[in-house]
Amino acid sequence: MGAAPRDHPRLFLFQDPIASFFYDLKPVEHLILWALFNPHQSCTTHQSFTAQTQLQLDHGSFFHGDVRNPEDLGNLPTGIELICDTSAQPSVVTGYANPLFDITNNGLGAIHILEYARSRRIPLIFWSSNRVYGADRLNALPRRETQTRFEYDLDTWNHLPVEQRPAGFHPIHGISEEFSIDGGQRSIYGLSKLIADAACQEYAQAYDLPIVVNRFGVISGAGQFGHTDQGWVVWWAIAHWFQLPLTYLGWQGKQVRDVLFVEDMLGLLDLQIKQIARFRGEVFNLGGGPANSISLREATTAMQEISARTAPITQTDKARQGDIVLYWTDNRKAAEQLGWKPQIDLRTGFTRIFEWIRENEAELRSRYVSSD
Repeated sequence: MGAAPRDHPRLFLFQDPIASFFYDLKPVEHLILWALFNPHQSCTTHQSFTAQTQLQLDHGSFFHGDVRNPEDLGNLPTGIELICDTSAQPSVVTGYANPLFDITNNGLGAIHILEYARSRRIPLIFWSSNRVYGADRLNALPRRETQTRFEYDLDTWNHLPVEQRPAGFHPIHGISEEFSIDGGQRSIYGLSKLIADAACQEYAQAYDLPIVVNRFGVISGAGQFGHTDQGWVVWWAIAHWFQLPLTYLGWQGKQVRDVLFVEDMLGLLDLQIKQIARFRGEVFNLGGGPANSISLREATTAMQEISARTAPITQTDKARQGDIVLYWTDNRKAAEQLGWKPQIDLRTGFTRIFEWIRENEAELRSRYVSSD
């Protein structure tokens, strides 16, 4: 095996041509800026691999290409010491209409990157997704309904025979890496990420490659350009600020997710880069955890309080295909192995998002509000 990366690795970021795994452009820019200006990375050179010119920064080099075309990878510069693969078609919704795009971009594209890393002995950090877990199994977990949310039902769990308790789940801590990836209803997007996720694990062990697989859930923060089918936290905030219409799609708006803010994600990345040489396909479930879990109804209330604004909200009984009613992340493995825990709570993260919206109101208005 080649030499381990120096303390200041030459980082290469693979970014999706349309929207990164972080659900839009700006959080990827956060990642590049972090890599450029983080004290541990200050001596590095950085590139982004994208099919369209979307980032305009004063530092770093940017290369046009497509992860679906291995020839494009062969034209990259030499000397890359670490790859961060964030490339993906990130929408759970749109994948049903064009499954081959998801599978080739997210699945085959990741395998092309793995081949590039394998032939050059380059460590890799892969952005996977909690959508590798099927909604059929997740929605079968014991839950109870409250006035504002669904939550896992500890009492029902405690009365289940041990042999009926699925591995990788605890009603207090949430979903861990041991939860089964069998079953269906993970969405076409989830299928494509599962293909890539499994390939990363296989390549790491088959070829003794330093690879980490991060199964993220909702990543959010100031700088995202959220939309109805992705980046829902910032979209919810933008809709409140400009009083745009919103809809609860199924579950009466009580479906729950945990939110990880981009600052905590970058702190995690810093820890993993420093230890990358010891990983061989290690999988981490990563999210805001139960403390940062929130339903759509609760998010509405919180954002109304912070912004002093409201948005018109309607409700439909029909949930989206493959939707998950309740999910939060069990972060205990990352805490034990990396010493990492999320630090940004919901109130702080939401407040920062609204501060960013206020500071960039004119630009955001031009993006989101019709001129009619």
